[in-house]
Amino acid sequence: MTKQQSAPNKPADNRTGGELDRPAQSEAELRARLAELEQENARLQSVLSAACTGCDDLLTVTALNEDLRTAFNALERSRAAHADSERRLRAILDSAVGHAILTVAPDGRVTSWSPGAVRILGWSEEEARGRPVDILFPAEEVAAGVPDALRVRALAEGRIQEERTFCHRDAFTVWAALTILPLQGDEEGFLWILHDRSDERRIEEAIADARRRATDILDSIDEALVALDGDYRVIYQNRRAEQLDHQSLSAMRGRLLWEAWPQLAGSDLEALCRKTMTERQPTAIEKRFDGEDTTLWLEVRFLPTPEGVGCFFRDITMRKRAEEEARASHERAVKILESINDAFYAVDHEWRFTYINRKAEQVWGRSRDTLLGRRTWEAFPKILGSEAFEAQKQALREGREMTVEVVSPTMGNWVEASIYPSSDGLSVYFRDITARRQAQQALLQAKEAAEAADLAKGKFLAAASHDLRQPLQALLLFVDVLKPHVQGSQGANALMHLGRGLDALKELLDSLLDMSRLDAGVVQPNIENVSIIPLFDHIAASYRPVAAAKGLELHVLACNAAARTDRTLLTRMVRNLVENALRYTESGRIDIECRRAGGRLLIEVRDTGIGIPPDHLERIWEEFHQVGNPERDRNRGLGLGLAIVRRLSQLLNHPVDVTSKPGQGTSFVIALPLGRAIETPVSAAEAATAGRGRFAVVVDDDAIVLLGLETIFREWGYQVLVAGSAQKAVEGLSRMGRRPDLIIADYRLREGRYGTEAVARIRALYDDPGSAPIPGLILTGETGPDCERDAAAHGLGIIHKPVTPRQLSHALGELLGGV
Repeated sequence: MTKQQSAPNKPADNRTGGELDRPAQSEAELRARLAELEQENARLQSVLSAACTGCDDLLTVTALNEDLRTAFNALERSRAAHADSERRLRAILDSAVGHAILTVAPDGRVTSWSPGAVRILGWSEEEARGRPVDILFPAEEVAAGVPDALRVRALAEGRIQEERTFCHRDAFTVWAALTILPLQGDEEGFLWILHDRSDERRIEEAIADARRRATDILDSIDEALVALDGDYRVIYQNRRAEQLDHQSLSAMRGRLLWEAWPQLAGSDLEALCRKTMTERQPTAIEKRFDGEDTTLWLEVRFLPTPEGVGCFFRDITMRKRAEEEARASHERAVKILESINDAFYAVDHEWRFTYINRKAEQVWGRSRDTLLGRRTWEAFPKILGSEAFEAQKQALREGREMTVEVVSPTMGNWVEASIYPSSDGLSVYFRDITARRQAQQALLQAKEAAEAADLAKGKFLAAASHDLRQPLQALLLFVDVLKPHVQGSQGANALMHLGRGLDALKELLDSLLDMSRLDAGVVQPNIENVSIIPLFDHIAASYRPVAAAKGLELHVLACNAAARTDRTLLTRMVRNLVENALRYTESGRIDIECRRAGGRLLIEVRDTGIGIPPDHLERIWEEFHQVGNPERDRNRGLGLGLAIVRRLSQLLNHPVDVTSKPGQGTSFVIALPLGRAIETPVSAAEAATAGRGRFAVVVDDDAIVLLGLETIFREWGYQVLVAGSAQKAVEGLSRMGRRPDLIIADYRLREGRYGTEAVARIRALYDDPGSAPIPGLILTGETGPDCERDAAAHGLGIIHKPVTPRQLSHALGELLGGV
């Protein structure tokens, strides 16, 4: 053979890169060539052994053997290179633990599986090879043909990259970046490379979640936030800011602050913002913005930030309005304090005068300008050690209101001082009561000398009730006013207990007043046809919650009938009997029933309480007598309820019978004459207390009561003029020039004047024969008949102190009707 014939047996080229691409193909070619050489060598050997025909043939055989050896050497080198290539490829695959590298046949089955794929996806190489690549995808994606679609895209695009979730062998998901490359040549299929980004994904999600939380926090605050960069351009704003500027964040981002809000350009706000930017110090200002129909107050704060400046805007319009209302209220209070006949002054915690009214100037004979700012003992050295000063120190020390009657250390006369501690110090009202003290002394002497104790008791109650009711009246009004302003369960609970205490005190005074009025013979019943059903409904609504609170059942069985009686006095009788049953019944039930019997109407109040011993059945009608209450427990009442029932029974001629069994209960039965059944129309009285801008004039010489009445009337929607005397009321009305819709006046005023006179003087200002007189109501603590006769002569309603806001509301409704 020639050298040309041996050319195909040359060693293969050095394949540093190609051997990774086609190692199997090169080996197959070498094996084929080697087989040809072996066949040729066998043929030559046969020729040599058969003929041995000459030297040239020998040389040919020798050359062929040399070619054969060369081919074998090339084959060995190829095998070594292939093994080395496989080792290097395996080393690369084994070291790429952060990547899952696998090959996939055209039909979607796995043909190779790297160690990184074992670590990331969980399947071993033996488990994965030959299985569909679908095992990496959720069942819903397999059903949707996602794996096939990826292979189609890879063939069409030549290379695809995306991030998605894959299924781990242990049923959890892996987030990875996927690259798919089609394989070329004889080894068709796909190369899949998955880079595990689960940790990075979790970090990114945590960062995104933190950003969302931060955004949510910024969006939840009630301040508008606009963040600026160093060039005063908006880089962020929260939701509250969007509500103010009516622009979305995307529309605002990148705009200059003064472009977004032109009104800030050249303003003091711009100056503060620039100061914060340059000096890196916070600044703040309260700014008023006046629109066409509205006024807006903003609290603006500028804070330095790493990017630039944070601008915070808070709407403080409500606070500013409250401050303005507080200032107006203070001015009204000052007007009242200047108009009342009580001397008034206030001191701080250092006992320095902070306010003195005109009356105090007159009483002391000193100008307030010479006293304000001075300590009390510096101005009046005689007060040190006096009873009046000690009472003030006690009130401040104990934090409670006090009213004392003492001899004035500065003037030598008797004064009544009402002391009110507050966070600012003390407020003190005082008045000259020398005449009253003298009257009280005379009354005491008369009482000691009187032969009839009941008469003396009645006179004393009649004389003292007015002054007893004044502070209680003020407290009842202010408790109701305070309710919507007290926050928190502790404050509400304290206010509730205060109200209960005042109710108990009011009950005592009401009972004493009823007793004194009944004893004095000034109560005149108004007999009419009274339907029983509304009366029972009112009683049930009032006492069912009280009974439930004690665990008692309250059953009401009304009859469709009417009685000839006084509606108010009968209601008081039934209420007293129900209250008596509630006090003495610890378990069981209370029944209120109505029935006809023998031409009369019977109302029965029956309980399952402790009962009454036979020897007490007559004594229960006496004042202050109580069964089973030797310790005088105030929760058991005062012992006046049944005494009032007996007196009302005699006044109305409604006999009351009582039967009782100790330990089982008691029954009271009131017998009334039958009346003509009537339909009770729904009253519009309660609606009349909605002020709707009505103008009310209130005259009272007690400053606290006056403040309380003013506050409650304003709460109801009235315009109010308050005055401490008729003259002050007339002067105020002359300035206002408006006809009042209503006049409320205390009966007994200063300097021997009366509320009826005040009403007459006010009515005289608007005397018009063609119009009805201005409605009026006398609010009094007097118990004698003179007050009622005087009010009736002037066509005025009357209500006795202390009165709750609800009672005052009802009285106004009766007075105004549906007006």
